[in-house]
Amino acid sequence: MLTLRKLTLVLIIAGLSPLALADEGDTTVVITFAQELQNIGTREVTDSFAFPNPGIAFNEVYMVYRLDCPGAPGDCDPWDRTARLSVVRQLTDTTSERIEIARVITPYDITGGGGPGHCEWAFDMTDYLPILTGSVSLLSFVDTWIGGSQGWLVTCTFYFIEGSLTMRPYRVVNLWDIGYVEYGNPDNPPEEHMDQVIVDVEPFAEYASLRIWTTGHGQGNTHNAAEFSQKMHGVWIGLDYFEHLLWRNDCAQNDCSPQGGTWQFNRAGWCPGDRVYPWDLQDVAVTPGQPIDIWPTLQAYENLCRPNNPDCQSGVTCTDCNYNSTGHTQPGYITSGQLILWTSQDVSTREQQSLPTEFVLHQNFPNPFNPETQIAFSLAKPGHAQLRVFDVQGREVASLLDRDLSEGMHRVRFDGAGLASGVYFARLDFANQSKTVKMLMMK
Repeated sequence: MLTLRKLTLVLIIAGLSPLALADEGDTTVVITFAQELQNIGTREVTDSFAFPNPGIAFNEVYMVYRLDCPGAPGDCDPWDRTARLSVVRQLTDTTSERIEIARVITPYDITGGGGPGHCEWAFDMTDYLPILTGSVSLLSFVDTWIGGSQGWLVTCTFYFIEGSLTMRPYRVVNLWDIGYVEYGNPDNPPEEHMDQVIVDVEPFAEYASLRIWTTGHGQGNTHNAAEFSQKMHGVWIGLDYFEHLLWRNDCAQNDCSPQGGTWQFNRAGWCPGDRVYPWDLQDVAVTPGQPIDIWPTLQAYENLCRPNNPDCQSGVTCTDCNYNSTGHTQPGYITSGQLILWTSQDVSTREQQSLPTEFVLHQNFPNPFNPETQIAFSLAKPGHAQLRVFDVQGREVASLLDRDLSEGMHRVRFDGAGLASGVYFARLDFANQSKTVKMLMMK
C-alpha cells in the first residue's frame, strides 16, 4: 500500500494534472501547483482547485510546501526571497482579496554539488478550514527576478484528515495584506498603511485567534533594519495590548542545507531556506454579538540612512545614504493578518454571515476633536470604498481611504493637524451612494 508521501511523489513524477485527489483511509490529498515553474515571467500564478466539500468533517489539515530546481545545478534562483501562498476570495464581480495561508523564504544558493536538491516545509492549515472547501482559487507568489529556464518549481500538497472538532473555526476575516510597508521614513510612516479594523462578531462566536505573518527585509540602515534588527511589533485587541519581538535566532537550524553565503545569520523572521512562523494569539476573548477592534503597531524608529534625510552625510551618520539594491536596501516589512472565529455550535452558512444589513457612516468620535478623531462605518457587502474630508467650501482637505474593503465594520483615523478650527464633513462613497457626517474641530 502506498503511503501518502509516496502517493504524492508518484503523482508528481507521473506528470499528472496539477490537481489530484486521492484517499488513503480517512485522509484526502489535494495536490496544487504540481511543479509549477515560477520566475520573473510567472512570479504570480493563480489557479482554481477542487477541495473537499463543506459537509465533510475534518479535525486536522496540513500542507507541505515544496521547492525544486528546474534542472541540474545552476537552474534555481540563488537569492533568498519571499514565497507566499494565498487564497483568493472574491469580493465583488470585479474585486477580490488575498488571504495569506503560508510563507517561506527561498534558500540562498543551493545550486552546485552537495546541495539538498529540493526543500519542503509543513504548515498546519486547520485554522483555514472555512476557506479550503469546494472550489478554491489559490495564488502562488515567488519574489524572483530570474528568467529563462531558471527559477523555482512549486508544489503545494494538502492533507485533510477526517474527524470531528469540539471547537472549530467557522470564519476567516482578512484584516490586512500589506505587500510591503516602508519602515523608518517620517515622510511615509507605516501607520498610514496599517488601519484599525472593526470586526463584527456573530452571536454564536465563542472565541477568536489572531494570526500575523511578518518578515523584515533591508540592510545597511540605522540598526541594520529591518532584516537584521530586533524590533517590537504590537497589536491592540480592544483595550488589550500585545507585543511580539520579530526575531529568529535559529536560522542555521533548518533542513534545507547546505546553503551558500550567510544564511545562518539570525534575522527578523527571515531565515533563508526555511518556513516563516506567524505570530499566533490564541484564545482571544470576544463578546458574542459585539464588534472587536484590532489595530497593529510598530516600534518607533527612524532610518537616518534614507536618501531623503537631509542630515545624512556619507561616512558620518551612515556609510551610504542611497539605496543601491545590494549592501544598502530600503527597510520594510511584508505583513498580513487574519482573525479566525471559533464556535462549538452547528451553524449554517446563512447564520455565519450575520453582518451589517445597511451601509452606515457613523458619527466620528470624539466630536468635537483636536486634532485627531476616529471615523467608523459599516458595509453590508464587500466593495470599493472612498472616504474623504471636505471643508465648508466643499474643498477636499484629506483623502483617508480609496480601496477595496471586506464587509463589516471599519475605522479610520483622521488627523486635522495643520487645519484651522471649524466644521468639516466626512464623506463615504460606496456602491454608487454617498453619506456624510458633520465634524467639528476645536483647537
